[in-house]
Amino acid sequence: MKPFLEKVTQGMKKYKYVALVLLLGIALLMLPESKEKKPETKQVQSDDASYAQSMQERLAQMLTQIEGAGRVEVMLSLEYGTRTEYQSDIHRDVDGERTNEEHKTVILSEGSAYDKAAVSAVRYPQFQGAVVVCQGADRPSVRLDIINAVSALTGLGSDRITVVKMN
Repeated sequence: MKPFLEKVTQGMKKYKYVALVLLLGIALLMLPESKEKKPETKQVQSDDASYAQSMQERLAQMLTQIEGAGRVEVMLSLEYGTRTEYQSDIHRDVDGERTNEEHKTVILSEGSAYDKAAVSAVRYPQFQGAVVVCQGADRPSVRLDIINAVSALTGLGSDRITVVKMN
């Protein structure tokens, strides 16, 4: 029993720094994560909201230039926000009557410390509908001009644009 204890104490002396680093690493892993990190989706949502706000202001400013429109306020709603589509490889296996598809995202690698997915397209926010409140909305020609202008700038169909008279 005595030779065993001597071997253990010699091993502890020899590897004490390795054991210390290992214990320190385990202690760091057990620490809770900081809650200050904000998810990336919230930043994207914020960017989408500012994009919609900017479009509303620019659209309202432009629509006031229409003859007879008067003062104008615009409200736009988003169907979805910015979407990033990634490049993927598709591998198909046909086995008799069954077809198996496997999709893998393409990863670009610049050295061992940097990997990034290959982006194939970025889709900007899509508008769902628009409400325009203006002083001249009681005249059909003004309404038509406003609907055509909003449709041309947002890509919305006339059925998704409402124009009403301002108080």
